[in-house]
Amino acid sequence: MKIDYDSSRLLLDWVLRRGREVLRLQVERTGDRYQVSVSPANRQHKKPLYTNVFHACPNAFQRHAALVASFREAGWASVAYR
Repeated sequence: MKIDYDSSRLLLDWVLRRGREVLRLQVERTGDRYQVSVSPANRQHKKPLYTNVFHACPNAFQRHAALVASFREAGWASVAYR
Protein backbone atom coordinates (compact mmCIF):
# COMPACT_ATOMS: atom_id res chain seq x y z
CA MET A 1 0.00 0.00 0.00
CA LYS A 2 1.39 3.40 -1.00
CA ILE A 3 0.96 6.30 1.43
CA ASP A 4 0.74 9.81 0.00
CA TYR A 5 2.72 11.97 2.42
CA ASP A 6 1.98 15.14 0.48
CA SER A 7 -1.76 14.93 1.04
CA SER A 8 -3.21 17.06 3.79
CA ARG A 9 -4.69 15.51 6.95
CA LEU A 10 -6.62 17.36 9.66
CA LEU A 11 -5.37 16.31 13.11
CA LEU A 12 -7.18 18.76 15.43
CA ASP A 13 -10.21 20.94 14.81
CA TRP A 14 -11.65 23.04 17.63
CA VAL A 15 -14.55 25.48 17.27
CA LEU A 16 -14.71 28.42 19.68
CA ARG A 17 -17.52 30.96 20.10
CA ARG A 18 -17.85 34.35 21.73
CA GLY A 19 -21.18 36.05 21.13
CA ARG A 20 -21.91 35.77 17.41
CA GLU A 21 -18.27 35.22 16.47
CA VAL A 22 -17.10 31.68 15.71
CA LEU A 23 -13.52 30.58 15.05
CA ARG A 24 -11.83 27.30 14.09
CA LEU A 25 -8.43 26.42 15.51
CA GLN A 26 -6.87 23.60 13.54
CA VAL A 27 -3.71 21.52 13.20
CA GLU A 28 -3.18 20.02 9.78
CA ARG A 29 -0.37 17.74 8.61
CA THR A 30 1.03 17.92 5.09
CA GLY A 31 4.12 15.82 4.50
CA ASP A 32 6.55 16.51 7.33
CA ARG A 33 5.01 19.88 8.23
CA TYR A 34 2.30 20.71 10.74
CA GLN A 35 0.28 23.89 10.26
CA VAL A 36 -1.60 25.55 13.12
CA SER A 37 -4.29 27.96 11.91
CA VAL A 38 -7.07 30.18 13.24
CA SER A 39 -9.89 30.90 10.80
CA PRO A 40 -13.44 32.26 10.85
CA ALA A 41 -15.79 29.27 11.02
CA ASN A 42 -18.02 30.45 8.18
CA ARG A 43 -17.10 29.09 4.77
CA GLN A 44 -17.04 32.50 3.08
CA HIS A 45 -13.60 33.30 4.49
CA LYS A 46 -11.09 30.95 2.89
CA LYS A 47 -7.93 32.62 4.21
CA PRO A 48 -6.84 31.96 7.82
CA LEU A 49 -6.39 34.87 10.22
CA TYR A 50 -3.28 33.21 11.67
CA THR A 51 -0.97 30.39 10.56
CA ASN A 52 2.22 28.92 11.96
CA VAL A 53 4.15 25.98 10.49
CA PHE A 54 6.11 23.47 12.57
CA HIS A 55 8.34 20.53 11.65
CA ALA A 56 7.47 18.59 14.82
CA CYS A 57 3.97 17.45 15.76
CA PRO A 58 4.36 18.05 19.53
CA ASN A 59 5.32 21.68 18.90
CA ALA A 60 2.22 22.21 16.75
CA PHE A 61 -0.02 20.59 19.39
CA GLN A 62 1.54 22.76 22.12
CA ARG A 63 0.93 25.92 20.06
CA HIS A 64 -2.68 24.87 19.40
CA ALA A 65 -3.23 24.27 23.14
CA ALA A 66 -1.71 27.65 24.01
CA LEU A 67 -3.96 29.40 21.49
CA VAL A 68 -7.08 27.65 22.81
CA ALA A 69 -6.13 28.59 26.38
CA SER A 70 -5.59 32.23 25.39
CA PHE A 71 -8.94 32.43 23.62
CA ARG A 72 -10.71 30.83 26.59
CA GLU A 73 -9.10 33.34 28.97
CA ALA A 74 -10.41 36.10 26.67
CA GLY A 75 -13.99 34.85 27.05
CA TRP A 76 -14.30 32.38 24.17
CA ALA A 77 -16.05 29.05 24.80
CA SER A 78 -15.28 25.69 23.17
CA VAL A 79 -18.37 24.48 21.37
CA ALA A 80 -16.98 21.55 19.34
CA TYR A 81 -13.78 19.62 18.80
CA ARG A 82 -12.42 16.54 17.07
